[in-house]
Amino acid sequence: MYETYEECRAALFAGIDEKYNEFNNPIVNTTYKTYGVRTPVIKKLAKSVPISARDNVLNGFFNDSDPSYETVLFAGILATRKGDYEKTREYLKRLIPLFGSWAHVDCVISCLDWVDKDSFLRDFEYLLSQDGQYEVRSYIIFLFDCLTADRIDFVLDTLQKIEYGEYYVDMAAAWLLAECLVKFYDKTLPLFTNVIFPSFVHNKAIQKARESYRIPLETKNYLNTLKVKAKKNN
Repeated sequence: MYETYEECRAALFAGIDEKYNEFNNPIVNTTYKTYGVRTPVIKKLAKSVPISARDNVLNGFFNDSDPSYETVLFAGILATRKGDYEKTREYLKRLIPLFGSWAHVDCVISCLDWVDKDSFLRDFEYLLSQDGQYEVRSYIIFLFDCLTADRIDFVLDTLQKIEYGEYYVDMAAAWLLAECLVKFYDKTLPLFTNVIFPSFVHNKAIQKARESYRIPLETKNYLNTLKVKAKKNN
């Protein structure tokens, strides 16, 4: 077990794999320096920190003047440890603006399946009005856990309020809309027959939905007829 950030950082960089870094760096497309530590190694390290040492380790991270892709991911996963939502909320408010890759968002936010959905949706709604694409993407990714009959209207309404045009925002929204089509087809379809979203989001969502084995062939064929031509500035 590790109880200081310095110990964690040393253990983290003991797992450097230069060949893996050559493969992974273009994929995560991060603004940070990468070293090639695999995500399972980072997750295992975060789980090795006692909950009693979480404050100490994260405070050390926030004082690190040279963060990397791996240390940000480590801090994010450590911050999402179960049991204390108020602590997790405050950590995430500091961490999400530091995200520098779609992978930071997806790996960290996916760890939040234990939190009360209503609390998170209320406490982090402000992310939708932020300029950073990873902040907006964070809220969208959390919405994947909200695809239930009692929340589908909220999800679809929220997706219509987003300002599109950033690649990682658009991709997350398209992916989520595809899931909406799969799980709540009748509710979601009018947003495509009426062409509510920008052409990239609209067409990518149809593509992703058509790739799903959960949609019958006749439905896939119909969705294909709903694709729209790309428009300038759309």
